[in-house]
Amino acid sequence: MAALVCALAFARAAAATCPGDCIAGGGPAATDCYVEYDGIVTTNTACTDGNPSCDMDGVVNGTCVFPISTCLNVAGDAKCTPVALSGTPVVRPAKSEVAQALEQALAALDPSQAACTPRGIAVPLSASLTGVKEGVARLTITASAGGKRDRDKLRLTCRPSPAAPSLKNVVEPIFAAHCALPACHATVGGSITPALDGSDMHAALVDVSSVNVPSLSLVRPGSVAQSYLARKILGKHIPDHTARMPNGCPANPPAGGCLTDGEIAAILAWIQTGAADN
Repeated sequence: MAALVCALAFARAAAATCPGDCIAGGGPAATDCYVEYDGIVTTNTACTDGNPSCDMDGVVNGTCVFPISTCLNVAGDAKCTPVALSGTPVVRPAKSEVAQALEQALAALDPSQAACTPRGIAVPLSASLTGVKEGVARLTITASAGGKRDRDKLRLTCRPSPAAPSLKNVVEPIFAAHCALPACHATVGGSITPALDGSDMHAALVDVSSVNVPSLSLVRPGSVAQSYLARKILGKHIPDHTARMPNGCPANPPAGGCLTDGEIAAILAWIQTGAADN
């Protein structure tokens, strides 16, 4: 699968004290202050893509960015005394890119001090030939100190929006970054059709028969399964047995890199909601 840009948005450690509305993660009472969470009211929370009340980017783009900050060694709970943690909390499942991003952010903190990650955990929608559906990140965060541990569970659900991602503001920039490159899908000599950097992307893709598989449209409004473009970026059920797009992904990314899971979800959501020209 394409690498997922679901990295936790962090550049430096945030404030060294947890805000007053932090919630514990549900571990043992005596250790539950080792790791707490700000920005949510429950550890089982959901958001609709683009909803500004819970999605930090406020854009329908295939990914929900939950406004969560993860805090270590939180003071103020009479039943739990903060102590220096043995090391960076472990986030599982290890194969989850959401978990990897959170663990990376936690690794930037000093586990012996009170500190919080900056806000932002990105969870993409689930994307397949059947369309886009809710994406769920189920995380287990374990912090240890002095032979004791705090084990929390965090469930974040990103739900599809009934609104469509913008072709101009969301989908076209994805193509520009990854696909509209020389020798790929650009309007220069030696490139491959369709050109994905033209002035009228909608006319180039929507209800246009694929050259390789004429029975499929490049983009069939409302039908992910009948859109050749969707099959190519997913690398699934490609009738002519050509390579996944971008070519080389995921093992050998091309110059423009591979599409992230969120970017794939954005393109498929645009198709699924009617492939509007906006």
